Amino acid sequence: MPSRQTGTNTNTTIYDDTPDQTSLRSLNVELREYLDRANNFELYPGAERMEYDFIAERQNVHGTNLVESTAHLIKGCLGAGILGIHEGYSYGGLWTSLGANILIGFFVPYNMLLLIDAAQRMYIRLRVPRLSYPDLVEAVIATGPMRCLRPYRKIFRYSVDLFLFFGFCSTCCIFEIMIARTLKEVLETVSISFKNHNFSISIYILFVFVPLLSLCMIRSLKHLAPFSLVADVFCGVCVLIAVYYSILYKTYKYRPAWKSVRGLFRFCGVCIYSLDGIGVALPIENYMTKPQYFHLVVQWGMTIVVVSVASVGFFGYWAWGDACRSPITMHMPKDRASLALQFLIAISLAVTFSVHLWVPFRTIWHYIGRRHKRQRGFWERLYKGIYVIIITCFSILFSDLTEWMSFVGNFFLGTVVFIFPAFIDSLVIWGETHSAYMRIKLLQNVMIMLIGLTLCCGAIYSYVE
Repeated sequence: MPSRQTGTNTNTTIYDDTPDQTSLRSLNVELREYLDRANNFELYPGAERMEYDFIAERQNVHGTNLVESTAHLIKGCLGAGILGIHEGYSYGGLWTSLGANILIGFFVPYNMLLLIDAAQRMYIRLRVPRLSYPDLVEAVIATGPMRCLRPYRKIFRYSVDLFLFFGFCSTCCIFEIMIARTLKEVLETVSISFKNHNFSISIYILFVFVPLLSLCMIRSLKHLAPFSLVADVFCGVCVLIAVYYSILYKTYKYRPAWKSVRGLFRFCGVCIYSLDGIGVALPIENYMTKPQYFHLVVQWGMTIVVVSVASVGFFGYWAWGDACRSPITMHMPKDRASLALQFLIAISLAVTFSVHLWVPFRTIWHYIGRRHKRQRGFWERLYKGIYVIIITCFSILFSDLTEWMSFVGNFFLGTVVFIFPAFIDSLVIWGETHSAYMRIKLLQNVMIMLIGLTLCCGAIYSYVE
């Protein structure tokens, strides 16, 4: 199937019926048939691993080079999280959060490379040129050494789909709340009437519901992609301006270096959410003209992402302390120019919301769309409208922005960023060699899975307490 977890990382029309996408669909049909009929889930007979060149077999019509792939990775990682990371710093403390930020900034790209390395090994074993994240999980379980897990390969596949789906859904909620907060700040500053009424954030979420619904009725990602690119650039410029004001405003007041274990877990969730790019890693690699150099994309791209997130978080919290609010652009001066910028930010976030919504909705439409052979455009818009209503309801019920980012980062992304990549890599390299290096690597994978499990438990602990 197409890589449904893309959509935010590239300007290509991911779901349009281009020849490349048609061949990708037929490829995954072949993979499904192979996994279904494989005798005892063994490898394809006679498929020598080193004879298959998956790079030559891809034949990407619109392949991306290293610079384009790096740009897509940066765009896929930097999103709503960077606008609220400074508030995450207020949970863990200034220096503790900075240290944890750097540590997580090492593990996230490392796990990304684990996933890609395992995928490239599976391309050769299965003799297929590309795989999506759910495809990879299913294929690894079906052909892996743990025979007891093979009957449950579909469960693992749907689990990854589900975690990615909820992660993207939560991102849509976060964007909607950010738009409502920004609109509330602007209207209450320019209008005495709005300030006197002091409407709750839920009312403003209802205000933005109608324009968001209208944007989401656009069926083709091709029409949204150019506006999304402009919106991302504009938001990036506004974030830089907000950081500039933070550095200009910063005082040398005391900021606690450490707060609590609960606060540290909450910060880790926000930080993982701000740095995560695991959902776009495989789609970017799948469309690279030279996928063997993906490690360079991760090295350069994630360095920029980690430095950007750490800078915004550190200086934002240093300047505003426990009074900091998300998005960080709300701390800009209350002059006319800044208010106009904030209003434009709300519009930019609305466009970004519609693009992000495309990804989880396509996951739903993949399963329910096959039931509607006629009037597909009508049914697609109907289901998408219902989906936007559900997203809005969750945004109203859970309108605490950093609570969303923290829980999503720890629980959902902690699983797909830490546990699954290490588990997949362990099954792929199992039995390849008994060298000391492989044993050390397996031990490293176990440690990474334990870290992911700790983060998941920490998410529950931080909210139960």
